Amino acid sequence: MTTGHEAHDRHVERFGRWARSYDSSPLQRVLFGPIQKQIVERAASVSPAPGSILDVGCGTGQLLGRMARSFPQARLVGVDPAAGMIAAARASASRDSRATFVEAYAESLPFEDATFGLVTTTMSFHHWSDQPAALREVARVLAPGGAFLLADALAAGWFSWIFVRHGHGTFNTPDRLGEMFGEAGFVCKGFERVDGLGGTIQIAIGRAPAPSVDG
Repeated sequence: MTTGHEAHDRHVERFGRWARSYDSSPLQRVLFGPIQKQIVERAASVSPAPGSILDVGCGTGQLLGRMARSFPQARLVGVDPAAGMIAAARASASRDSRATFVEAYAESLPFEDATFGLVTTTMSFHHWSDQPAALREVARVLAPGGAFLLADALAAGWFSWIFVRHGHGTFNTPDRLGEMFGEAGFVCKGFERVDGLGGTIQIAIGRAPAPSVDG
């Protein structure tokens, strides 16, 4: 009998093998690219000058490449559990010494508390094996008042049948994801639909509570 952990490990291995052709996939143009573009635009409004940015499930580092252009002063860090993706990201980012890439799972982020002003993840969350635990980890490494942008396919909109019925992973409704944000300690600021994807791909916007001011 296959355990959930074994199935998840095989899934990570599959993504590692995909790394060789990931950047040339048609999905970059029709899916990943538009999502990343809107994430960067939203990041500029919710976190105009973050000192450090973490991308969880960074793949080959495409999103951080866009972030480097929009946030030239920020320290950039990407994590992904697939060794092949991390190797490809390091190779493609060799021209930008600000970007570093670490092989790690979302459920166990190797960073100190309150390290990052902005955390992002795109089309990765439904693959996370323990979503509540991983959200708590993101909340832990996010600085007080920092922003969290999570873009994923949700069980909503006319496009959802492609992912929910035929995809691999756990797909949440917007209501459930909002609840999970609250349970992890985020203030959920709402959802934004990614243009042209039927309301299925949405960006959940979270904020770490700012420190209280006495008096």
